[in-house]
Amino acid sequence: MGPHLELFRKHWIAGAIMLCVAAAPGCSTTPKQVVPKDSSLVRDVEAGRVAFDEGDLDEAEKKYRRALLRAWAIDDPYESGTVAYNLAAVLTSRLHYGEARDWLTDARVELCRAQSSAGNTWLLSAEIAMAEERFEDADRLVKYAALACPPCDVDDTHCLCGPSGSCCGEECSECCLVRLPVIGAKVLEKSVDRDCRQGYDARVELTKARLAAKQCDVCGAEHHLALALDLSRDVCDLSLQADCHDVAAAIHDAKAEFVQAGAHRDREVKLLRCAGLYREIPNILDAAAVSYCSAERLELAVDRILRSARIHLARGNADLAWKRIREAGEMSECCECECVKIRLALTAKIIQDTFVADSGLEPPANDSTTEPEADPSNF
Repeated sequence: MGPHLELFRKHWIAGAIMLCVAAAPGCSTTPKQVVPKDSSLVRDVEAGRVAFDEGDLDEAEKKYRRALLRAWAIDDPYESGTVAYNLAAVLTSRLHYGEARDWLTDARVELCRAQSSAGNTWLLSAEIAMAEERFEDADRLVKYAALACPPCDVDDTHCLCGPSGSCCGEECSECCLVRLPVIGAKVLEKSVDRDCRQGYDARVELTKARLAAKQCDVCGAEHHLALALDLSRDVCDLSLQADCHDVAAAIHDAKAEFVQAGAHRDREVKLLRCAGLYREIPNILDAAAVSYCSAERLELAVDRILRSARIHLARGNADLAWKRIREAGEMSECCECECVKIRLALTAKIIQDTFVADSGLEPPANDSTTEPEADPSNF
C-alpha cells in the first residue's frame, strides 16, 4: 500500500459506469424524504444581503461566514458556492482583494460541483483585476465570463429534484417524482404497503450483497445487488437508493475498480443530502477519498477530504477537521491544481482562527488524535 493510500483516494464521476445501478425510471408514490432549504442558512444569507445593501460590511461578512459554515455542514455545493461568492463581494467592497480572489476560486469549484453557472464569479474577478490595474488578466477573465452559461436559472429546487418536483436531466435520474392521476385512498394504501414490503426485501438483499463483498465473493455480491435494484426500482426511498450505491461501491472496490467506487459514493452523498441524512456524509466522503487515492486520482481525493474537513469544522470538531486538512495538505503536494491549494489554505485559516478563538492556541503541529484510518469496506 502506497503512502497516500493510507490517507485517501480519488474520484471522477463522469462516464464511470454505475455498477448495475440503472437510473430508476419512476415510482408509484411521491417523494417522502426530500428536505426543504435549510432555514438557518436562509436566515443568515438574507441577513447578510440586507446588511450588505445597507453598507454594514462588518455585519454582512459575519452573516455570510456563518452561512458558509452551515452550507459546509450539509455539504450543499450550490449554497457553498453562492455564499462564497457573496463573501467575496463583501471582501471586494472592503478592498481585501487577495482573500476575495481566493473565495471566488472556491465559489467556482462549488458551483461547478452543483452544475450551476459560475459566470458572476468571473465577472467579479475581472472587476478585482481592473481595480488592481491588471488589465490583461481582466480581459482574460471577461472572456471566461462570456463563455460561461448565464446564471439565469435560479436553483430553487434545493436538492436534486427538490420539493418543487421539477426534474431536469441526469442529476434527477434517481429522484422519486412522478405525476399521478387522482387515485383513491385504497389504491394509495396498497401502493404504500407494496413500497414498504419491497423496500424491506431490497434491504435484505443489500445486506446479503454487502456480506458477500466483505468475503470477496464478488459474483454473489453482484447477484444480490441486482435483486435489490429490481426490488427497489419503484420504491421512493432516497436512503434505500443511497444504500444501493454504497454496496455498489464496495463491490467496485473489491474488483479494484476504484474510480467507479468513488463515483458511487459521490452519488450516495448527494442522495443522503437530498434526504436530509447528513450524519454519515463525512465518513462516505472519506471512503470515496480512499477509493480515489487507490486510483491515483489525488486531486479528487483531496477534494473529498477537504469537504469532510469542512463538515467536521462546521459541526464543531476542529481537531478532526485539522487532522483531515493536514492529510489533504500532504496529498496536495503531488497535485498541480492551484485551486486545490487555495481552498486548503482558506479552510486551514478558518480552523486556525477557531483554535485561537476557543483556546488562544494554534492548532497542534502533529496529530494528537488516534482515529483509525478510513476503510471503504466499513461504509
